Amino acid sequence: MATDRRARIESDSAHRGQAGADDPPCDADHAANDNRDATQSDSTEANEPPEGTGASTTKGEGEGEAAPVVPEKKKTKGHGRNGASAYVKAKHIFHALAAGIIGMCCEVCGIGRLTQYREKTIIRVIGQPLFGAENHHYEQARCKNCGHIVRATGPTDVLEGIGKSYVIYDWSACGMLIVMHYFGGAPFKRLESLHQSWGIPMADSNQWNMVDACDDHLLSLYKAIERYTIGNATNFRIDDTNSMIITLQREIQAEIAALELVGESTKDVRTGINATGTYWETPNGPVILFYTGRHHAGEIVDQLFSRRESSAPRLVKVTDGASKNFDHEQGEKLLEAACNAHAFLKFHDIKNTYPTEYVIAGRVYKAVFDHDDKAKAMGLNPVDRILYHRKHSKPLMEELKAMCAEKLESKLVEPSSTLWEPLSFVINQWERLTRFYEVPGVPLDSNLVEQTLVVISRYLAGSFNYKTVDGAQVGDHHMSLIATARANGVEPVAYLTECLRNREDLAKRPEHYLPWVYRERMKEQVAQRPVRENSS
Repeated sequence: MATDRRARIESDSAHRGQAGADDPPCDADHAANDNRDATQSDSTEANEPPEGTGASTTKGEGEGEAAPVVPEKKKTKGHGRNGASAYVKAKHIFHALAAGIIGMCCEVCGIGRLTQYREKTIIRVIGQPLFGAENHHYEQARCKNCGHIVRATGPTDVLEGIGKSYVIYDWSACGMLIVMHYFGGAPFKRLESLHQSWGIPMADSNQWNMVDACDDHLLSLYKAIERYTIGNATNFRIDDTNSMIITLQREIQAEIAALELVGESTKDVRTGINATGTYWETPNGPVILFYTGRHHAGEIVDQLFSRRESSAPRLVKVTDGASKNFDHEQGEKLLEAACNAHAFLKFHDIKNTYPTEYVIAGRVYKAVFDHDDKAKAMGLNPVDRILYHRKHSKPLMEELKAMCAEKLESKLVEPSSTLWEPLSFVINQWERLTRFYEVPGVPLDSNLVEQTLVVISRYLAGSFNYKTVDGAQVGDHHMSLIATARANGVEPVAYLTECLRNREDLAKRPEHYLPWVYRERMKEQVAQRPVRENSS
């Protein structure tokens, strides 16, 4: 209790200059002055390190003794919650203390005075509809003779957006709708039903007109991103997933029916409709592009690389082992690599039947991926990375190859066995699987493009299909812009809104609105904002 009392008295003494000479003293101020001399000597003794604790003070330069080494404190783990700074779009509301609180005597201890302290922050998350509405009323006057009408003027941005003079959808509403439909997977009909009950009608046909019109405004941006990517990418990953376009499906059915009618074979009719996802690495940041139609990944490669200069360096392509992904005519422009994650998953699929082979493959690939993570953590450049993998990962991969070759050459595994596929995959794709330690900058796997295909799957899970090829193309463009923005740390709703508001400038210089350019411009604007000064 004596120590607590000394601390209170010292705190009160230190604050006395801040409170001001004219402030009325607390009840205990006189007692504090009487005890000041006694507590000063106690306070001095308290600041000296006790004997036997190993603590010491720094010696002077003339004494020839170095300062003790203070052990580095172990970094404490976080609580896992988002801090207040994470809510960057939150509205700030400040609640001030009543006049006279700062400087008054503490009502608890009756000794110290209240001084300015750090703010207490409480984040209040509220619910609201996705879209809001404003009803602008303009007063008008009409001439009784000629019928001329004079209308009150209002803010010019009221008429900015898509729609007619009666209902206009602001560009921010367009940006939100694009993200919710094409990234969030919310069908137009579902959004219509929700907002009807919220008192803001949004017909599904109007929603389609909005996203279709926005695609026209954003097309120059999409083409600029695609053009930059084709010319500057260093490597890319590519893969397919199933999709559905109703008009294409009807065309396929008509082709099959026509062949059957004349008695010809239908086995050569292409029945697949695919959504191809591509993940590109460029000097400025990643780019994600989608293509939906009656094609496969190899044909998309041909389509894109026909626009790449023949003098450009060879590009690294990573994909799974599907033959259609290698079916293209751009071999001289590409350096093919196969996904090692897919190779391991083939062993994972048979782990219950062949646990020994699974354990060997698991041990090898765990070490290889750990080595790659360590190389990234050390910040190794592409050349040093392959040297690191050659030293640590190459012996492990050769061990896996030896195991696969031994089992296949001994003819103990039949082609009909489930073990045949993973073993033969490693042997047949060996050159592509080991490209990561032979060529600088080759990724270990194609996981990043697999993750981007979730955008397609989520959309189809809600909307089931596209009605037309044009609708699929609009979806590809919007999904590509959203995914690329997010991959570069850009919030897509604000990004699309900014591009749409400046659509005329966007059409003239789309390179000014590339995601990484926009991101740096936003950082500069934030840095230039004035900092709020706390008032005492």
